[in-house]
Amino acid sequence: KDFEALRDIWHNQVALPKVSHEDVLRKVRKTKNGFANKLLIELIGMFLAIAMLIYVWIDSPFKMWTTHLAMIIMICCCLFYLYVQIRDYNRIKDDSLLLNKPEEYIDYLKKYKSDRYILNTRKYTVYTWVLGVGFLFYFIEIAFLASIWVTITGVVFTTAWILFCYFVLMKRYIRKEESKLGEMIENLERLRNQFTAKEADPGIK
Repeated sequence: KDFEALRDIWHNQVALPKVSHEDVLRKVRKTKNGFANKLLIELIGMFLAIAMLIYVWIDSPFKMWTTHLAMIIMICCCLFYLYVQIRDYNRIKDDSLLLNKPEEYIDYLKKYKSDRYILNTRKYTVYTWVLGVGFLFYFIEIAFLASIWVTITGVVFTTAWILFCYFVLMKRYIRKEESKLGEMIENLERLRNQFTAKEADPGIK
């Protein structure tokens, strides 16, 4: 009875369908290009943000040193973000390992995924704190020039926006990014395991 039940279980197992390496590479390239395009859009947005900050800094008659320090801090934060996104854009667009050494490309993607996760968690936390300090310095001059209610409203709105980005938008961003990179790694590993099984048993088609 136990043997019959065990045999039925084995017979009812559904084997994963074999995958074509052309289909896998097509999916990987599509996901990779979509990820790269997302980074490119973020780069353009950050270029515009830096240009706007520089314009405001030059055009506005700031008098307090704290405001100039605030602008320096915020522009440096944007430049750091810009540098990281350009670096990661170039890394994800690199096809050399995918075409020549698939095994190394899997390890390359795992390292890339780990680096992006660290960027979006630990480094983003530091980035948020530094940016928050920049806004704090900026509002010192606002407090002297505007009414107390305008200053409070500005501080509350800015703080709420930063917290919303950190606890809501960034969580979604991380989930989507982890899902896309994980899908690429999973597809390549499945293809690798299929080739490994075929090499171990030449009878497998």
